[in-house]
Amino acid sequence: MNTVWLGLGSNIGDRLSYIETAITSLGEILSDVQIAPTYDTGPLDYLDQPNFLNTVVRGETFITPRELLNEIRTIEYAIGRNRVIEKGPRRIDIDILVYGDICETYDIDTDSYLTIPHKLMHARLFVLRPLLDLDPNLADPRDGVPWSSKAKRLLYQQVEPYIR
Repeated sequence: MNTVWLGLGSNIGDRLSYIETAITSLGEILSDVQIAPTYDTGPLDYLDQPNFLNTVVRGETFITPRELLNEIRTIEYAIGRNRVIEKGPRRIDIDILVYGDICETYDIDTDSYLTIPHKLMHARLFVLRPLLDLDPNLADPRDGVPWSSKAKRLLYQQVEPYIR
């Protein structure tokens, strides 16, 4: 059994509903699912878009990272994910952040790769803050540095608790 941490985000339509639907679907492929608080976050990279709601879930699985990615893509497309603009607006985005202690890049297809841990999570407070809510002592398996140390460098990013 492997422990996985997944990041979820949504910034168009009924953001909270899309995240809740994704979590329900993830509960069908993961066991012992735990959910971090949800945060309202400003966009990074592509700035001309609405704020996101973001959270992290932790769960247990026997499936491989590739199989997990395929399940995630199925969930995203069922919710209406449409990859039009890279890092642009979307109903749902689910990323594999950490998968046990794996540090690897997988070829998914000719133009697509899966890197674990997620290649940009060290630079995204909207990922690290909810991850640390679940696991405050979790460390980056690549270098052993606690994610909390990496998060301290990102406090300038807009990440606020979401209040319904």
